[in-house]
Amino acid sequence: MEELIKNRTPIDIDLSPNRDKVYAGICLKSNDEIFILNCFNEETQEFDGYAIIRDYEIEKYREWDKEELKEIKNNNYSNFINKLPIDKMNNMFACLSQLQNEKLISIFIESDDDSYFVGQIKSLSENKLELKLLDENAKWTGKKKIKINEITYIGFDTSYEDSFERKIE
Repeated sequence: MEELIKNRTPIDIDLSPNRDKVYAGICLKSNDEIFILNCFNEETQEFDGYAIIRDYEIEKYREWDKEELKEIKNNNYSNFINKLPIDKMNNMFACLSQLQNEKLISIFIESDDDSYFVGQIKSLSENKLELKLLDENAKWTGKKKIKINEITYIGFDTSYEDSFERKIE
């Protein structure tokens, strides 16, 4: 994995059998706890934000072949490289600490594969996070306390979160 990170090689990561998800992008960091990915957006065919995934969720990965590399319409990964304090992001709590000033984040939790939360971090402790929630219409709906050890995925700075950001009143 170190060579893939160094060379900025696009990969697919497969979460099955844990989850029915495959993510694509460039790995920025991988350790025993987390995997940080500069995401590839299949629709726009360019790089788009970040995902932080628990390392144990990832069953396998594979490098893109030459044909897949041709799918990149706008090779904008340089917009995302060196933007994060990667050296400080070694576990979920540390990552969330770095994201406290992020406008919006998306979170998946271990017990629910089908739904997720979008919002802003309101408070954070070693064990818990309080998220100010947005509904699907970008209306603030309340708060949700989430145990950090239940978080399996954090997405941020993607066109998805940006679309909510533009709708907030």
